[in-house]
This record gives sequence, structure tokens and C-alpha cells, in this order.
Amino acid sequence: MSRDISFRRKVIYVTAIALLLYPLYRLGQPATHTSPGGMLAQLRAEHNLAQAELGEIDPASETMKLATLGMRPFAVIMLWEKSNEYKMKEDWDNFSATLNQITKLQPNFITVWEFQAHNLAYNISVNFDDYRHRYHWVKRGINFLVDGTYYNRENPRLLHQVGWITGQKIGRADERVQFREMFRDDNDFHDEINREVVVDEALGYDGRPDNWLVGRLWYQRAQSAVDTRGMPLRGKSPLIFHSDNPMSLINYASTIAEEGILGETAMRAWREAEGGWEEFGRRQIPTSWGHPVRLAEYEQINQDIENLVQQLDQLLPGQRERLEQEKLDSLTPDQRRVLAMAETQIEELTDDEFTMLFEVRELTEVTHAEVAEQGEGELRDRARQLAARLEDLGHYSRRTSQYRSIVNYEYWGTRCEAEQTRTAVDARENLYQAQQLHDAAALEDARELYEKAWHQWRSLYDSFPRLMDDVAADDLATAIGRYGRLLQQLDETIPEDFPLYDFLARRGDRGDLDEFLREVIRNIPAEHLEQAQADTDPAEEPSPETVEEPESETVEEPSPETVEEPESDTTD
Repeated sequence: MSRDISFRRKVIYVTAIALLLYPLYRLGQPATHTSPGGMLAQLRAEHNLAQAELGEIDPASETMKLATLGMRPFAVIMLWEKSNEYKMKEDWDNFSATLNQITKLQPNFITVWEFQAHNLAYNISVNFDDYRHRYHWVKRGINFLVDGTYYNRENPRLLHQVGWITGQKIGRADERVQFREMFRDDNDFHDEINREVVVDEALGYDGRPDNWLVGRLWYQRAQSAVDTRGMPLRGKSPLIFHSDNPMSLINYASTIAEEGILGETAMRAWREAEGGWEEFGRRQIPTSWGHPVRLAEYEQINQDIENLVQQLDQLLPGQRERLEQEKLDSLTPDQRRVLAMAETQIEELTDDEFTMLFEVRELTEVTHAEVAEQGEGELRDRARQLAARLEDLGHYSRRTSQYRSIVNYEYWGTRCEAEQTRTAVDARENLYQAQQLHDAAALEDARELYEKAWHQWRSLYDSFPRLMDDVAADDLATAIGRYGRLLQQLDETIPEDFPLYDFLARRGDRGDLDEFLREVIRNIPAEHLEQAQADTDPAEEPSPETVEEPESETVEEPSPETVEEPESDTTD
């Protein structure tokens, strides 16, 4: 009896297994030229998840995936551990080989490509003393990312990262002078990347490819993937993503000026940079608030707000002033005292008084909605419409202002405009030549050009005072320090009528100035210190609105336990 029961169970199990093969076949049937395949194949095709849709199909990669027999996560963990071990041992050949194995198992995990390219170009390259070896590993990092774009066709994150390393690593490294020169002459490397971007479209002032301009080509490809192909931009701030394209032109113009390429060549580079920056200002930038902003519309928005406020006040004349006076009359004596001090003695307020000041300003603020409620009948309805429109424009203005501040939009527009002036070109040219003469020990000639340059910088800052607070102006402060040392060699000191004392006074709180320049700043005549203090704009109050943080360019290492291919990195 028990044998019959056991036999019947086996028959039932075998039958169930045979019956289950059919739905499994229907689910997992691969697609062919004549058949759309099973349900999973159709879903992959619908959401562009198939490897053919994502990028190139690598037979070696597919074979390795199959060979792991479902144990790919464990294989990946082991490879990550081996790569870290080789990195600690500085066994770079095995380290590089292990990275290639990881990418074979996880070709569509974008973070792997980003992190390991960053590792090669930034972390490993600095372990070599010879700058030629460092440049070699920077190139390997770039090539590694380019390989990633083959497996992840038109992925904006990877394309953008190629542009970032090409521009920033080669153009900002301590060895940037050597790196830039090697890049311009690296025809083999140009031929390699010419398959992806047309290097001849990124020629610098000397007719050779420039790293900043080649990086811009990659940024343009990344933007094209988002704009025309509709690829999703995940893990990056759209504001920073789109700003890097015009910033490449600005960085190029700034770099060639530092290299002594001035005159019409520099002015032309800054004109192109200004055009790129203005185009960026007209672009719609997606935001976390659900509506896009255009950075260049800020002034027009504020003008529209001013016009609507005038319309509202004309519709209900005197109501805003009356409401404001009522709120002021309701303040306590301490609140009135703090409000009065804020007008003339704000620097004397204590922390508690500053807190009270914010509260008082909030209490005395008259909103447009409050003004609108003072009307009656149809007048009130019309006033409410104006108030609602003002509320919307106010939000839009504040959010646009916050986005402008993140990329320093106004400053870079001013910088592009200022650098095209003859005054700026002459000031930089005289300063550059003065430093060359100083290095050649032609002290009197250098002194003459230095002093000519200071007056030109004075004229430039009078026309564009915002440039005085630029971090990039630290180079000018360093040049003033060299000028002071030159005068010491001539047994003289910086004269009392030096035209840039107020510029130096503004930089007195910076921690990276050398002791000589600090001593010069400590001895600035009192009247120049007072003038610098008077010219300094007061700090803006923080806005109650919050804005999304720009993404960091630092790529963190993914945890071995979570290195499975996430869908969000591989598809629309």
C-alpha cells in the first residue's frame, strides 16, 4: 500500500513539473526575428531593458554571466575585495584586470564605471612620481569611461563624467601645464576618442585640441542624450549638469589668459564664453518644485512684480502703508529698538537681538493678500487676482535667485563682459609681462609695468566692483605680494597712494595668504580700511526657501553587498 502511495506522489510531482515548464517557457522565451518572445522578453523590449537597447552586446560578458550559474553577486563581491587588495598592494596591472572583470559581470551598473574611472584618473595616478606616468593613468580613466558608454549607449551620466575628467583633471591638476601640453600633442589619444567626438571641432588658439574644449564636446553629447533622445538624468543636479558646458568655455578663456595668451585671442575666447553663458541662462532648468526656471528671466520677473505691485497699490491706494503702520504700532519697545538698530547699527546686535530682528520683520511684513482683502466687491476680486499672481511670481523669483546663486550666474556673466574690455586685456598683459621681467631680474622695468597694471586694475574694478570679491582674484593678491618683495629689494615699501589697498583689505580674512602679504594688509592706511568696509556689501539674509543641493563630483565606492544591477541605472 505504501509503495502505491509513493509511486502516485512521484507521478504527481513529475506531472506538475512538466506542466510548469509551459508557463516558464511562455515567460522566458527569448525574442527572435519572427516572434516577440515571452512575457519577460516583451517587457524588456517595452522598457528598453534588453542589452541590445542599452548598448553593445559583449559575448565575453554574456558568457561570464552564464558561467556564474546564478552566483554572480558572490563573484562580484569577491572581485571587489580582490580589487581593493591589489590597490593596497599597488599592484596596478592586476587591479586594472580585476576592474575589467567586474565590468564584464556588471556592464550596466553605472556607478561601477564612474567610481573606477575616478579611481584610475584621480587616486591611482597620484601614486606615481613622473607626471608622464600620471598622465597615462588619467588617460586610462577616461578610456575606461568611454568603454562604459559602449555598453550604456548615450547614458548622460557617463558622457558627462568623461567631459568632467577630460576638462577638470587635465586642466586643474598640479601638473596641468604638463598635462595640457601632453594632451594637445597626444595624436594617438585623439584618434581613439575621435570615434565618439570630433576632436577637430575642439581646437584651441594654437590649432591643437584643447582639453577644456574636448571636454565640452562630451558635455554636449550628454545634453543631446537628455534633450533629443529623452534619456533620464538620474543622480545629477540638472542645474550643475547643464552649467558645465558653458563653464568649459569660461575655463578655457581663463586658462589661456593664465598661460599668457592675451589680446584679441583672449577677447574672442571670452566672447564665445559669454555667448555660451547667455544660452545657458535661456535654457529651461528642471527643479524639485515641479516647474522649470530660466536663470536669465530673473530681472524680467522682478520687473513684472514691481509693475503688479504698482497696479495693486493703485487699485487700493494707501492700504499697504496703513497696514504697515498698524503692525509697527503693535510692536513692543524692545522690538522697536532692535528694528531701529538694524537701520544704522546692525553690527552691534547680539545673537538674541538678531533672532528678535527676524521675528520683528516677519511680524511687520505686509503681504499682498492682506492688502487685497482691504477692497470690497469687484475691487476685492480684482485685487485678489493680482495678489495671487504676485505670490506665484514671488516664489518663482526666489527660486530663480537661489539657482542663480548656486552657479554664481551673475558673477560669471559680469566676468565674461569685463574680460572683453581693453582695460582688462591691457591689465593682464602688463601684469604678465611684469612677472616675466621680475623673474628675469629686470627689477626697474618690472616695477614700471607692475605700477601701470595696478592703475588698470583699479579702473577695471571701478567699472566692475563685483570682481573684487572673486576667489580667482587671489592670483592678483599674490602678484601684489611679489611687487612688495620687489620694492624691498629696491629698499622701498608699497606707497601710500597704492591704488589697490581696498582690494587687499577685502582679502585680509583669507587663510591662504602668505605672511608677507598679511603684513602688508596689516599696515594698510586706516582710511583705505574704512573705505573697504564701507564698500563691502552686507551679507544677505538667508531665504526661508530651500533649494536642492548640487551633486558632488566625488564618486563613492559602491558596497559589495549591493552591486547588483539596479534598474534605475540602466533604463528610461
